[in-house]
Amino acid sequence: MTPAIPLVKATFVMPFRVVMENNGIDADQYFKKFHLPLNKLNDGETLVPEKPFWQLINQVAIAEMIPDFGMQVAQASPWHENASLRPLLHDKQTLKAALETFCVAASQQSNVSDFAITEDSNLCWFENHGYILVSNDIQMELYRVTNMIELVQLATGKNWKPLKVQLMMDRNRVVEMNHILKGCELVFSQQRTAIAFPTGLLDATITTTPVSAQPEATDINETYTFHKVQDKNELIGALREVIKLYITEEDLSIDTIAAITGLSTRSLQRLMKKYAVSYNDLLNEARQHYATEKLRNPATKITDVACQLGYNDVAHFTRAFKRWSGMTPTQYRNQKVN
Repeated sequence: MTPAIPLVKATFVMPFRVVMENNGIDADQYFKKFHLPLNKLNDGETLVPEKPFWQLINQVAIAEMIPDFGMQVAQASPWHENASLRPLLHDKQTLKAALETFCVAASQQSNVSDFAITEDSNLCWFENHGYILVSNDIQMELYRVTNMIELVQLATGKNWKPLKVQLMMDRNRVVEMNHILKGCELVFSQQRTAIAFPTGLLDATITTTPVSAQPEATDINETYTFHKVQDKNELIGALREVIKLYITEEDLSIDTIAAITGLSTRSLQRLMKKYAVSYNDLLNEARQHYATEKLRNPATKITDVACQLGYNDVAHFTRAFKRWSGMTPTQYRNQKVN
C-alpha cells in the first residue's frame, strides 16, 4: 500500500534544480508549476511532497528533450555524496556494510523507498520495491538505478556494470542505448528496480570513500521516522509537515493541499474524517507554529508576521493569536524575549 502522503527530504530535490540550470533551463518556472516551495528548500532536512517532484522531472525530460535527465542528475550528485547519507557511509569498509547501511538509511529519507539486498543462487540483488507515483515514469527510475550502480562502484570502480538489471518501466530504446546500461541484460516491466552482481562482490573493499574530510556525526535512529503504511499518527504528521511548509502561501485551501500531496480533495477529506481531524485546526496549528517561531526574534515586526500569514490587519491576527495561545503577540514576545 502506497503511503497516503509520500514525502522526501529536500536535499534530494535540489540537485535536480542544479542540473536544470546547468542545461540552461529556468528551474524556478518548473518548481512553481509543480508547487515546490523554492524559499523552503535550502534546508536539506525539510520534508517536501514527493509526487510533484516526480511530475516535475518527467515533464522537464519531455519538454526540454533530455531523455536521460534522471541519469544526468544521478551522475552529477550521487546518493553517496548526499549530505544526509554521506556521513552514514563514510566509515564502511566493505560493499556489504555500505549497502546494508544504505538500505536502512534510505527509508529515513523518503517514505516510498524500500531497498534491500537479497541473494539468489550465486547472484546478489540490490533491489528497490518502491512505489510508482507517476504513470509511465522513466526519469525517477533512471535516477534510481544509476545511483544504485554508483553505490556498487564504490568497491568496483567507475567502469563496472551489473550482470542483470530489472526495471519497472516498459521497454524503452533510449534506456537500452544509454552508455551506463548498454551491454547489461535488461528486463523490463518488473515489480522492482534491481541490479545483480556476483555474491562474492559483497566482501569487496570500498575503494572510493564517500565522505568529505570531516563528516558530520549522524545517527540513523535520530532522523525523521517513516512507515510504509501510515497509521493515524504518521498520516497526520505528514499532513502537518506539508501544511507547515506552505503556510505562507496565498491560497492554502484544502484543494491546494490535496493537489500538492497528489491526492484528490475528496480522498483527503475522507482520510481526515476517518481520523476525526479538522483541516482548519491543522491550518491554525501551523499558523501558530509559524507565528511563535517568528515572534521569538525581537527584530521581526508583528505586522510582517500577520501579513506573511495572510491576515489583512494586525487586529485580526492578534485576535487569532490570542485564541491559540491565550495571550496577544506582544505579550507572547515579552514573555519569551525577556
